[in-house]
Amino acid sequence: MKKNYILTFFLLVVLSSFAQEKTTDEKYQEYFENTREIPFLHLNKTSFLQGEEIWFKAYIQEQNSQKLHPTTTNLYVSVFNENASLIKQKLIHITNGIGRGSFLLDSTYTDKEYYLKASTKWMKNFKEDNAYYQKIKLIRQVENQEKITANKHDFYEFKLFPEGGHYVANTLNNIGVLIKDYKNQGVKIQKGIIKDQNGNAIRHFNTNSLGMNSVRLFLRENDVYTFYAILDNGSEIEAVLPKPEPKGFSLIVNSKNPKSISLNIITNQETLNDFSGKQYRVLVHNTRSYRNFLFTLDANQINYGLILKEQEVDPGINIITVFNDQNQPISERIIFVKSDDLFQNIKISNTKKIRNDSITVKFTNPSKEEVYLSASFLPENTQAYHPNNNIISSFLLKPYVKGDIQNAMQLLGKPYKGQERDLDLLLLTQGWSKYNWNSIFTTPPATDYTFENGIDLTLRLNKRLTSKQSIVLTSKENNLIRIINPTENPWILKNSFIKKNSTLKLGLSSNGNYFKVFPAISYSSNSLLENIDISQFPTIKNLELEVSNFKSLKSEFEDLNEVEVTAIRNRRKTKNQDNIYGGVTMLTSTKMDNIIIASGETVVDFIRSKNYSVLRNEIGDLTITLRGINSLSGSNNSGLNSAPEGGDEFNERFGRPAVRVFLDGEEISQSLWMLEMIYLNTVKEIFYGRDPSRFGEQIHIYRLNPTEYIDKRANFSNIQIPVGFATEKEYYNPIYPSFTNETYKKYGSVFWEPIIDIEANSTKNVKVPLNTQKKIKIHLEGITKSGKLISQEVILSK
Repeated sequence: MKKNYILTFFLLVVLSSFAQEKTTDEKYQEYFENTREIPFLHLNKTSFLQGEEIWFKAYIQEQNSQKLHPTTTNLYVSVFNENASLIKQKLIHITNGIGRGSFLLDSTYTDKEYYLKASTKWMKNFKEDNAYYQKIKLIRQVENQEKITANKHDFYEFKLFPEGGHYVANTLNNIGVLIKDYKNQGVKIQKGIIKDQNGNAIRHFNTNSLGMNSVRLFLRENDVYTFYAILDNGSEIEAVLPKPEPKGFSLIVNSKNPKSISLNIITNQETLNDFSGKQYRVLVHNTRSYRNFLFTLDANQINYGLILKEQEVDPGINIITVFNDQNQPISERIIFVKSDDLFQNIKISNTKKIRNDSITVKFTNPSKEEVYLSASFLPENTQAYHPNNNIISSFLLKPYVKGDIQNAMQLLGKPYKGQERDLDLLLLTQGWSKYNWNSIFTTPPATDYTFENGIDLTLRLNKRLTSKQSIVLTSKENNLIRIINPTENPWILKNSFIKKNSTLKLGLSSNGNYFKVFPAISYSSNSLLENIDISQFPTIKNLELEVSNFKSLKSEFEDLNEVEVTAIRNRRKTKNQDNIYGGVTMLTSTKMDNIIIASGETVVDFIRSKNYSVLRNEIGDLTITLRGINSLSGSNNSGLNSAPEGGDEFNERFGRPAVRVFLDGEEISQSLWMLEMIYLNTVKEIFYGRDPSRFGEQIHIYRLNPTEYIDKRANFSNIQIPVGFATEKEYYNPIYPSFTNETYKKYGSVFWEPIIDIEANSTKNVKVPLNTQKKIKIHLEGITKSGKLISQEVILSK
């Protein structure tokens, strides 16, 4: 009887589409044409002791290119309590797809569990939720714990899933099986039985270590099928198959061989009686690309087969959707095509530089491109690291799969025998993809939320400035110096990355004096209204008591901030303090403290006052000619005129500008436009004159750094900015009472290194304290410049 349903008939594939399909294709392209951000946070741990910090590194993928997002700047990371209330949010500065931050778990954190969410404002334009989520635990002292008592066998879940999304009567169906226990972990069973309504055993089945398997079963229209699973203790759990639909299509996909993936669309005679002669379509897609395959229903054929060759699928997720003649999706299946193009391996080893208190870990990048990594170093037997996803599953699975993905790290982690089969079973049990076809057809994403780039800061004065007045704005925390001219009211600092709680110093410059000024300051949006559905996190009935015998931990650095700032202030100096002496001091020097500077004067005005001519060439770029040359040509010194013929004589003869210009020690002769942006009251000293060892002349400009500017103009108002980006902190370990205690071995941290950037075919060493541990476990996450993903777990011995 089974032989009647062996799938041997394959259709010739048609790779074209008619008018209606073209419209569908256009809608598909429109739906996915905008850039989409996929955030992932690599946490140092997921279980914490009171007083520790949650340290994280953020990676943002651009979904269409599958690389780090080049333009994302604003990432909101939020903390929610057990009641799903937002209690903390930080704005993280993302540069070239990467950022980092932390949250201190101080005494205000009193719940046992918290939830992290990372998202951007732009992501709110899309119906699909691609935010990052992670539940974290706070391990508390034993007196605050309540032990859970329960019968383990009360917490089993037994589910059945039709491949393709529908059970179809009177035809062959492939049925996914999933059994999970009270810990939300898969249950391996050796014996399972399928019985009909008369109690007859018609098939046997089992499950793998993840609690999954699939069973092919011919379903008769009026029969009832019950699946029985026998547990290790001899008890029995059951699941009843829903009544199959009288008409429709079942799907059976075999993706074991990525070079030849077979797809079988199977129906019944009832369906053929109504739809014979109709043209159907298979769409293979993944949001970045798509391919159409057409077939026509034959009154005498119930099995339709398609072979997808290697070049017809992409590495990673591929979604297979079957459409009927009315262009309605009727069946869908997600598959994963594994490829070396998706992954990169990093070699991790210890060097011979081992001391009693530390170890040097060597990271080797064997690839031909740069890699960006982060690493968490934990005790060997840690129980504190259980993220839902690694960077691989976050970027390659979560954007496409609807619902929670169990065992994602195992299925896309270190290779093992049967891994591809296990991953395929996982996707079979997930059903339809995250993308709703009704939305694709009718409601493409609207851009109600802007793509943020920093924060805009707006200053408004309550009275107009005179032509001789200006506002000076400085901030040492933000390395900021700006001059606001009389015509700029309001004045807007666009796309700034100003730090939260940093200080702006503002002074009104008038007739050489400075006065405090307090303009009205407003900001562009700097927070994100966020919520979270905590029901999406699996409820785990944990029968084991997780406790800490440490009191709330403290940091040895917690009172050091002001001391560090003072030390940094004393060490800071401008670049010219190291470089202005020697050859440069043979030039004429003008210190800005010794001259009267008119409001709004720039370096260009100063250079022109020393008889240099600042001109524009035929393409509009600034040039500076030697003193006296321009006057001989009869040109006017008072403006930025066009360069006279022959003005580039020295360039042609010697291959370099006749007047070379340096800013803070770096030559900018090919970028003279910068001089128009530098106001003289932000300059410390200018050297100019003929270079005695070469032809031509040199101009050296040295600016004040923010600290010097503030010291020079002391009569400023201080305004603390209540909004902005979180300040990045250097990692530190709290003071653990013991490194040999079981609490530390289970939940403590050894080290955290968020910045491990390694050039192609290079290595990088990281010195790690051992904290008396003989072995440490390293959790490494990262990405290459081209988008290959890295997720590794290694144990190193001393």
